[in-house]
Amino acid sequence: MESGSENVVWNLGDLYSSVEDLKKDGEKLLEESKSFHQKFSDTQKVFEDRNLTRLSIDTLSDLYDKLGKISQYAYLRFAENTVADETKKILAWVENIETEVQSNLIFYNLAISKMPDELFEKVKPSITDYKHFLESSRRFKDHLFSEREEQLIVHKNSTGTNAFVKFYTQLTSTYRFRIKLDGKSQTINGSQLRSLRTHPDPKIREMVTSKLFKKYRSNALEIENAYNAVAKDYDVESKLRNYPSPISMRNLDNEVSDNVVETLVNVTTKNNSLVARYYKIKSKLMNQKLKLSDIYAPVGDVQRKFTWNEAKDIVRKAFYDFDERFGKIIDEFFEKRWIHASPMPAKEGGAFCSYSTPKTHPYVLLTFTGQIKDVMTLGHELGHGLHGVLSSKQNVLQYHTPLTMAETASTFAEMLLMDYFLEKLPKKEILPFIASKLEDLFATMNRQNMFTRFELRAHEKISKEGATFEELSDIYNEELHEMFGDSVEYNPEFRWEWSSVPHFFHTPFYCYAYDFAQLLVISLYAKYKSGMNNFKQKYVNLLSAGGSDSPEKLLEPFGISLSDPSFWQGGFDYIEENLLKRIERS
Repeated sequence: MESGSENVVWNLGDLYSSVEDLKKDGEKLLEESKSFHQKFSDTQKVFEDRNLTRLSIDTLSDLYDKLGKISQYAYLRFAENTVADETKKILAWVENIETEVQSNLIFYNLAISKMPDELFEKVKPSITDYKHFLESSRRFKDHLFSEREEQLIVHKNSTGTNAFVKFYTQLTSTYRFRIKLDGKSQTINGSQLRSLRTHPDPKIREMVTSKLFKKYRSNALEIENAYNAVAKDYDVESKLRNYPSPISMRNLDNEVSDNVVETLVNVTTKNNSLVARYYKIKSKLMNQKLKLSDIYAPVGDVQRKFTWNEAKDIVRKAFYDFDERFGKIIDEFFEKRWIHASPMPAKEGGAFCSYSTPKTHPYVLLTFTGQIKDVMTLGHELGHGLHGVLSSKQNVLQYHTPLTMAETASTFAEMLLMDYFLEKLPKKEILPFIASKLEDLFATMNRQNMFTRFELRAHEKISKEGATFEELSDIYNEELHEMFGDSVEYNPEFRWEWSSVPHFFHTPFYCYAYDFAQLLVISLYAKYKSGMNNFKQKYVNLLSAGGSDSPEKLLEPFGISLSDPSFWQGGFDYIEENLLKRIERS
């Protein structure tokens, strides 16, 4: 059955109408970056002159706007077809330009970070619209190398870490799976195979996960070497930059302390008991002992399918009901073709929202197959898109939030959709939906926390002595048991699941940001539901601020303290009271 998403593809013409135009812009940008280096390389002279300071930072911002547009187009072209020679060549060409441009601009950030305090205080008043960019740059002053050394890293990464990440992405994007479903043999991609994890037949679910992870295991040597290279490179760089630990490098980038992240990990691990408690309840509801392949099995006989138009209407209503401004922004994504939802063989798996510069609009990619999870994913990614649009009032140097705040709008959108479905679904579909939502929440919090714990251990082992595919699988298997306890039986193939998690490769220690954001948003949502004074405008202000201040400062209007363990525990308490106990009473 077709969902109606088959022809939902984006229009990239808003970025470029031809590759030739992109290359012209890229070549021009490269020359402009060289000119920037020549004109402003005497940073002492630049920062002592207010007019030169203003001119230099405005020019830098303009260069990053141009680079963002070029990079976004190349990546989106690649994402819609990861195996076509043309898209691979475009991406490679742009990556080369990006490397050269970044190399030419590095000196400026270094100069800001190493600027004497007295001079820094004189500079700030003349460029207040870049205040947080300046302060953020100085956070790294104890961890930066010389300009020449930083240039070497940029160039090295293009044939080092970035090359391994690209290799992994291209390798796994080509995976195809031959399955027999409803008596018919068919060949599907990874995203389509993963969607069958919610199939009502346990044999299908077991077959799907077995095929999926065995496929990754078939490339054990390639994946093992790619991951060892990426992790070792990250850890060596963090050590050379004088960070206390590898994850500290990510934490500083995310503008959170090591203590806050450690508290988050510990509180989440303690609440793995809720995960085990839920899956024991689910076993009783389904009258069977669950395997790991059954954790997303539907509860009950309801297997509701949604057309693309139905999904669109649901998501639009959820946004409009919260705030008309939000609904109008979301409408543009549908009306102006900023979404790619069509299932395609060589399309990048998963889902994302791309927004690189406030001068261009966001784009959303997902593979829509008609499941309720796809509706939630659409809302999630459009939440990102909303964030990108609202924060476009910022300059590009203060446009993007750290990872810890990047999931705020997307996760809040999911909460809006959760309430929509709890109110609108027929009574017989409520229990299956609550079960599904609990599973999504545990996947976003406890599962991502499990990923972080795996990374901490994997990086430590790789840094000391390297790690084979099976040794990494042993670590992952132990973390699986830590999360699920005795609530499920363990399919042997799940020990290889780590190799299918792209974040481990392209952004080490990214995953705790999902846990951070989910618990943060639950707190925000609880304040919204309890009638916090002027909440909607505060929330609009939060999203509109982009990356113009630290997370702590941005969250002050909501009375949130990130260092307090009880704050994080409050999110789990909300889930227990509003969802877990509700399903226990059913």
